[in-house]
Amino acid sequence: MGSELAWSATVRRLSVAVAVLLSVGLIAGIGTYLARTTSAARAKVISEYEARAVTSADLIAGTLAASDAKTRATGEESFAGDLADLRTQIGLQIVGAPWYAVLDANGDRLIVDPVSKQAEGTDLTADEGFRIASQTGKLAFGEVRTGSDGSYALAFQPYDTARGRRILTLPISLADLSTILTGALDRTSSISYVVDGNGRVVVSSQDGVAGSALTDAALLKDAMQNTRGVHGDRYFVARPVEGSDWRLIQTTSGSKLLAPVQANARVAWQMFAAFAFAMVIIVLIGYFVLRGSARLAQARMHDALTGLPNRALFLERADATIADWRRKRPTGDTGPVAALFLDLDGFKPVNDTYGHAAGDALLKQVALRLVDATRPEDMVSRFGGDEFLVLCRKLRTEQDAVAVADRIRDYVSEPFEIGGRSVTIGVSIGIALLDEQIQEAAALIHHADLALYRAKENGRGRVEIFDHSLVR
Repeated sequence: MGSELAWSATVRRLSVAVAVLLSVGLIAGIGTYLARTTSAARAKVISEYEARAVTSADLIAGTLAASDAKTRATGEESFAGDLADLRTQIGLQIVGAPWYAVLDANGDRLIVDPVSKQAEGTDLTADEGFRIASQTGKLAFGEVRTGSDGSYALAFQPYDTARGRRILTLPISLADLSTILTGALDRTSSISYVVDGNGRVVVSSQDGVAGSALTDAALLKDAMQNTRGVHGDRYFVARPVEGSDWRLIQTTSGSKLLAPVQANARVAWQMFAAFAFAMVIIVLIGYFVLRGSARLAQARMHDALTGLPNRALFLERADATIADWRRKRPTGDTGPVAALFLDLDGFKPVNDTYGHAAGDALLKQVALRLVDATRPEDMVSRFGGDEFLVLCRKLRTEQDAVAVADRIRDYVSEPFEIGGRSVTIGVSIGIALLDEQIQEAAALIHHADLALYRAKENGRGRVEIFDHSLVR
């Protein structure tokens, strides 16, 4: 009877475990699907928003470039003569601009018309537009200036003559540019600016800001260095405008941009919550039966902070993988196996500057990125402190391990948002490949550690592969 009771209890426990696993698996599968679907929808919305910025920048560049043929012809027809001929044309207002200057290929001024605008025709070669025009041989636009006739941007038109290349320089008023270019700006849900290299607004979807410096200095600084980013609730995209030193900056409310996705996701998650509630009784039964053993296993085999497998579980899985590899190796039924030893570069300053809570939050985010960066066959483990291990199984070639390491390095080098701050760190990686001389996981980890030491010795942020010259 005792044995029968024991067997019955075992069967009940197994039945409960199976029911719990099936229920959890079903709920997790649906939840994962919803999370991925929502993430994909968010990514699509952001991608489409960025595509609109690219289109706007291309339209502006195309609009500017469309004037090249006309102004080039003007230069070739009217300003190709010698210096004496050029001077005879002063005061004739050939180009219909408040003033113009003709420069030679070296940037020396040949004439400025009218002569009363000599002051405004100074420092033209210091303008980035002059450099672009000189290099490309095409019409280029430069910085915003303010003169007696108001705010304008300089246009530099190269053209060739029998006496060599010359550059016709014209001021184009910001009012005219606004009329020409504002149609290319995205106005659906954005505020758009085109700024010159000094951060002054050339044209904007907002009235009254052209000619002035962009007031949001933090946005300007970030947009001049990056193609996308986030400031508070606002998301921005920045793209250079070809043929100029200008940059298109497009910004919008992140919550407004993602509002349709959030609304659909809210409905989907409400339906998921209703389904999960229907399964809660089964899950609770399984939970109470298996709670004790599950907690013990989790505490023993997983890292408490990140939830990743700990060193003990890694060694257990690695030893099993090594044994399986050695068994299948003679028949060629197994591919390469590698261990990656990771050490975060720059973690200690973050921990020291912002505190251990920030350091813990950073480690959690690093753990998530490591899982995202690796393959389903790989096992990510926290070794201790700011060190992590990755066991790469079922590799097709040894180079696949390097590809995984490079992807991890790219993922980790992207900025992290920690407590409202943007934090950037790096990672050094040592790779050890399983060979016939390695009998156990500890040796494989040791080889990876030696390769990691060389990576840090050689400048950090590197990936190094173990070779036997490292063994001393």
